[in-house]
Amino acid sequence: MQTITATLTGDEAARINTLRSYYHDDLYDARALGDLTRLAARLCSTPIALLSMIDEDGVRYKAKTGIESLDFAREDVFCSLTALEPEMLIVNDVCGDERFASSPLVKAGPAVRFYAGAPLVTPEGYAIGALSVMDSEPRELSPEQTESLSALARAVMEHLNCRRARLELENAADERKRVEEILQTTDELLSRVKEQNRALTHVNTMLKEKFAEHKIAFDAVVSSEERYSLVVRSANQGLWDWNLRTNEIYYCPRWAEMLGCDQTEIGINPDGWFTRVHPEELETVHAELMAHLLGLSPSFQSEHRLRHKDGDYRWVLSRGLAVRDASGVIYRMAGSLSDMTPQREAEKQLLHNAYHDVLTGLPNRALFMDRLNRSLNRARHRDDYLFAVLFLDLDRFKVINDSLGHPIGDQLLVALARRLEICLRPGDMVARLGGDEFAIILDHLKHIKDAIQAAERVQRELTLPFNLSGHEVFASASIGITTSLIPYEAPEDFLRNADTAMYRAKDQGRGCFELFDTGMHETALAVMQLENDLRRALARSEFKVYYQPIISLESWRIAGFEALLRWVHPEQSFISPLKFIPVAEETGLIIPVGYWVLREACEQMRSWQKEFPSTPPLSISVNLSGKQFAQPGLIDRIKEILAQTGIDPGSLKLEITESAIIDNTETAAAMLKQIKALGIKVSLDDFGTGYSSLSYLHRFPIDTLKIDRSFVTRMNLPKNSEIVRTIVTLASNLGMDVIAEGVETGDQIVQLTGMNCEYVQGYLFSQPIDSESARRLLEEIYHKGLGQPDVASI
Repeated sequence: MQTITATLTGDEAARINTLRSYYHDDLYDARALGDLTRLAARLCSTPIALLSMIDEDGVRYKAKTGIESLDFAREDVFCSLTALEPEMLIVNDVCGDERFASSPLVKAGPAVRFYAGAPLVTPEGYAIGALSVMDSEPRELSPEQTESLSALARAVMEHLNCRRARLELENAADERKRVEEILQTTDELLSRVKEQNRALTHVNTMLKEKFAEHKIAFDAVVSSEERYSLVVRSANQGLWDWNLRTNEIYYCPRWAEMLGCDQTEIGINPDGWFTRVHPEELETVHAELMAHLLGLSPSFQSEHRLRHKDGDYRWVLSRGLAVRDASGVIYRMAGSLSDMTPQREAEKQLLHNAYHDVLTGLPNRALFMDRLNRSLNRARHRDDYLFAVLFLDLDRFKVINDSLGHPIGDQLLVALARRLEICLRPGDMVARLGGDEFAIILDHLKHIKDAIQAAERVQRELTLPFNLSGHEVFASASIGITTSLIPYEAPEDFLRNADTAMYRAKDQGRGCFELFDTGMHETALAVMQLENDLRRALARSEFKVYYQPIISLESWRIAGFEALLRWVHPEQSFISPLKFIPVAEETGLIIPVGYWVLREACEQMRSWQKEFPSTPPLSISVNLSGKQFAQPGLIDRIKEILAQTGIDPGSLKLEITESAIIDNTETAAAMLKQIKALGIKVSLDDFGTGYSSLSYLHRFPIDTLKIDRSFVTRMNLPKNSEIVRTIVTLASNLGMDVIAEGVETGDQIVQLTGMNCEYVQGYLFSQPIDSESARRLLEEIYHKGLGQPDVASI
């Protein structure tokens, strides 16, 4: 059998000599050491605890609980190794440790699987024993339990040191008494034997030494008492000892301190404890106490509230064990009191944080969804129960964040939360779902119009400005509404439809609300399917570039083409750009698709330029999306495409919209200058439909203004005709070219020619066509020119 071999560290002879100073039987208070041993088992939640001393002959057990037979050799027990470790020895599963696997403690009763021992270290630094806990099941100690066991081991040593010092003090007192008896006979001895002066001198010296030893012993007692008190306090335990025969309880100072009292205020009566228990828990505390005293529970343990001196209640954990006399009668009970208030408050805060938004203090998505689920269940079982959800999203919140900073944005969210709370009735709930999204549950509605009125009430509340750190901020929200009149299986479906209605409201403009209908859901599903198909379209080569010619009114020749993206869906054939371009913009797919169009168009134009050389060469116009324009690597990608295709940068025109440059004019101006530095021309698309501010035109290096088709189509109206004339004149004065889009009639050509418009494009000449059709068009008419058409015949 493999045994545990342990050679204790340090000078063994000196250690044994130090240990012998603890051999005195009066040193060991069985009750006190038994209490500490049982407390160790209780705090560590183990069935077995031992207090042992280790000498050259074996192991001496001074206290135990949970085990009877202890007839084991020194080499077979765990505690002999504990003294070898600088810290505690903890073995979570002894079967996995070859040092212990064959020990009789493991193989036979009590079949130990877990062991933890704290060494008993003397002031001289020698380990003379261990305070150990054991269990028949593998387990782990928590950090708090580990510290408690270590503190109790220190408390044992302080107790032994204290009693040893007292014994030494008693011995010193006895010795002093003997010396005093000697002194009483000194005069007589001096008169008889003068020669004994030397002996008397020796006695006096001895007396001084004994007095010195007495002083050292007395100081050791005081120091040990102080250390013992510190150990108990460091464990943060309020100890108590209840004498059931006298019905008196000793409360240690720490017990009273936890309640803001001193010991005199608590007294020795049990009422000092039980009159302070919260009324709601008093009956439970009594029941748990009686269950242990009647033997129905192995220990007393009760978590309850005690009244503090300041009037508030503190959560505490009281634990204790009954002590029986030789006849088995319970005569006392001892235990500890722990302050659980910090843990309880932390748990309460964690629970609150789990279900509430940290910034606004409102319920969060998790709590909202739980409430929504309960409302749905109620609606399924009660035909007369009607409720609704309002889904709110702040309009242009990003603009506020970007312009005034995120701290102001956070202040706005908090202020909005308070205003939304004002709009609620008792029983309603408002939650922050995340970002600038909020949701409201309107409970117990009489009619669907009540939900609409609630949305109107919120909109009216938001018309008032917010004062945020000196900034006056106006905000609005788009609101989607859905009600329980439509049956739902899951709360997620309910919220999704409210979200869908919110986006429909946002499409209507700022500060609008929309009531959900089933058609919205079908539309949302179609958009989702469109997005999925769109993500695969580029890889499947479903995109095509079509070309619409741009005609010079001066030469009546094709000056160039505008490249336009078309999607040939395998099932739906051509999908309108008006349908899929917004989805591509929203998902960010417009960026890779936009670069693909740019490369395709440049390659095609370079091929046509070689086949149909002219002066000036044909040009290609390509739309640049707002998201592309905002990309940090835009210039590098353009350079890369120019190098790959070999097209002359002067033949490339990039078309941008006003909205792409107006939000951040400084950055936009710098980006356009870099584009111009490459030799590329810049066109401002759809001019007149956006900001159309003359104040920014001179700041940007723009070469061409493109008049939006909406003005050209209605040129028969005097107002629109003057707008077109103004744009043409403005472009001429600024040294820019001008292109009129959407030309479809001869009358429009006549008017534009009279206004000195230079270029036109539209269905009058050609609709957008594929590359092969465009090539045939160039081949048929480019060399001979279009000629002056008969306007009357068009």
